[in-house]
Amino acid sequence: MKGRFTKLFVLSFWLLFGVAFFGFDYVKSSQMTTDEYKSWIDETYDYRFGREKPFSPSNANTFDGRFIKGEDFIASARCAECHTDMHPQWNQSAHRNSFREPFYQKNVTDLIRQKNIAFTRHCESCHNPAALFSGALTDKPQFKDRPFDNEGVSCIACHSIDSVSGKGIGGYVMGQPALLQKADGMKIVQATNQEILNNIDDHKRAMMRDVLKTPEFCGACHKSQVPHELNDYKFLRAFAVADELQQSSFSKESPHPFYVRNKETCNTCHMQDVQAKNFDVSAKNGMIASHRWAAANTAIPAFFGYKEQVEEVTKFLQDDKMGVDIFALSVKSEGKSKEKLIAPVNRKDFKIKAGDTVTADVIVTNKNIGHSFPPELRDFYEAYVEFCVMDANGKEIFKSGYMKPDGTLDETAHAYKTHLVKEDGSYNNLHFIWKTKVIAYNLAIPSGRSDLARYKFTVPQDLNGGQIKLVAKLQYRRFTRVFSDYVLNKSTDLPVVEMAKSERNILIGEENKSQPVDPKAIPDWRRWNNYGIALLDQRQFPQAADAFDEVIDSNFKDYKPFAFTNKALALMEMGGWKEAEKLVEKSIELDQNNLRAVFQLGRIDRVRSRLDEAEANFKKVLEKYPRDRMTLQQLGELAKIRSDTVAPEQRKPQLEIAKGFYDQILAIDPEDVGAHYNLMIIYQKLGMREEARKEAKIFQDLKDDPAVTALASNFLQTNWHIGNESLPFHTHDLKPFSESMQKMDYIGWVSLK
Repeated sequence: MKGRFTKLFVLSFWLLFGVAFFGFDYVKSSQMTTDEYKSWIDETYDYRFGREKPFSPSNANTFDGRFIKGEDFIASARCAECHTDMHPQWNQSAHRNSFREPFYQKNVTDLIRQKNIAFTRHCESCHNPAALFSGALTDKPQFKDRPFDNEGVSCIACHSIDSVSGKGIGGYVMGQPALLQKADGMKIVQATNQEILNNIDDHKRAMMRDVLKTPEFCGACHKSQVPHELNDYKFLRAFAVADELQQSSFSKESPHPFYVRNKETCNTCHMQDVQAKNFDVSAKNGMIASHRWAAANTAIPAFFGYKEQVEEVTKFLQDDKMGVDIFALSVKSEGKSKEKLIAPVNRKDFKIKAGDTVTADVIVTNKNIGHSFPPELRDFYEAYVEFCVMDANGKEIFKSGYMKPDGTLDETAHAYKTHLVKEDGSYNNLHFIWKTKVIAYNLAIPSGRSDLARYKFTVPQDLNGGQIKLVAKLQYRRFTRVFSDYVLNKSTDLPVVEMAKSERNILIGEENKSQPVDPKAIPDWRRWNNYGIALLDQRQFPQAADAFDEVIDSNFKDYKPFAFTNKALALMEMGGWKEAEKLVEKSIELDQNNLRAVFQLGRIDRVRSRLDEAEANFKKVLEKYPRDRMTLQQLGELAKIRSDTVAPEQRKPQLEIAKGFYDQILAIDPEDVGAHYNLMIIYQKLGMREEARKEAKIFQDLKDDPAVTALASNFLQTNWHIGNESLPFHTHDLKPFSESMQKMDYIGWVSLK
């Protein structure tokens, strides 16, 4: 009995002590006014980036520029009481786990260890907003209890954002979190379920604003850069997904993409309606907007064992987002000096013999993604082409893009990656972004465009009379083995997702016959067009023009106006402006509303010194696409040119017109380097010296640093496999393959926690 009493006494003591020790901070802060809370935090807060910038080096701010009490960030468990479907989805999402997951934790801990916790404000504006705004990110915080760490991007964090700036890295203003907001603007932080049900309109006002449904809202975090405060150097762009969407065909704000698509936003793609299984109060007709945000992060749910989230992300990645097409073969026979092009491979009669040298052209197309593939921080995860040549028995003869025995990717794989280099020239492969000096190489496929991977091999002599199978797959893994092993401190097989696949069976020594058209398959005109787009992006301009000729000659008349313009783009790159003009005029003749062609005609007019005609054409485009950056830039440049040709009294008005166009660009992207450069010139001409100096300073920070070009070149020469990939046009020479070169027992994924 005495022992039990002692245990109860000790337990009670520690419970009371725990409440006093851990709960005291929040009890104390809840009794403070906003001003008192700021003064309390000020006592120990590190203002190393300036007292006027307490949340720097992020771009985030609060509605009044002051700290927000940690307890005001209402726990998401509170939302779960009514949102019984959304909360479980959010619970497994990358948003909820954005702070606590090990891959981020390792990286942010490295930053603290190598620099200081104050620098993590750059990261936490998007990974843990409550920690940032409550004043926790300093060496000696006023409180230790941080329950919000377990929530990362919580329900209340997203739903309290008032506005966005377009700058990324927390380019938003955090409003006062609240469950209710009256019509007069008064906010009520805490409320009972009954009070919410009695005041649904007030709850909606507190939770929902129009900005939440815009791509710019998502871009506040899904746009990233390394500022000079973080790297002690200069601005380096990391990614800009929202900007990519704005310039894609899905936004309907640009005439320039190669294909026309229906309008899509971040929400319509990543928050599609799903069935509400648990009677969520917000369900309409039994459906809710998914709060899983299924996208590309397979590693987080794999680590925590969230099987359903892994499946949803995998399904999303495999839902016709990307395409792979073994489109062409270039064959060179022994003793012959010329190659023969066979394209499309399944629409030609051809013969390949043993001893022939074959180059396979594999087209990888970003079909249904509104931004680049892969997006975001592609320096520490992998998207790559796996290409294999098999014999009739399925034995792999040649292969590129496989997991080596240590689980790392074959370094000669055709991979879509960013390669970061540190100041000493070494490879920054652990995502120490604050140490990056230069981006040596960066390959991704923009929305609606294509890439071309080439594989060369010699058909073995013993295959005459047999056959080979060519297999190309687009594979995706998050993260690289180097990074995941570093984080988890053990060798771990993270998920590899096959996103797209193409196969071709080829007889050796016998005639290969043309195959009938499959009405369900991608049409040949589009395949030729994708081929041409890939060749254009790889600066193979004559070949691109030839590919677009095939599209022009096809029976699909609806695309012909675009096809003429496509060929014109290739010719313009080679200086063939006169011939390009004829093609663009044909395009407009077929479709008077083809503003894509009208824009290119404006470019041709400008090059041929027909400035009035150029301006008229660009203004036609701008009328339909008022947020098209390329048109705004062209009109700004024309106005700037005109300012040097008009009478002195007209010069200032003309420069003001030019300034207006560049201001419009900055309203879309505040970090557009070209707009800042041109404003610097315009302010100089207007005699506005102080404004010119400000723009010059911004431009100096944003522009590429030519001094690091040699550093990037040396890195690419030292790392020959990356150097080969960096060439716009390159070929993968395949070597004989054996199973010993590959990790055969790659598991794929299991719960790692």
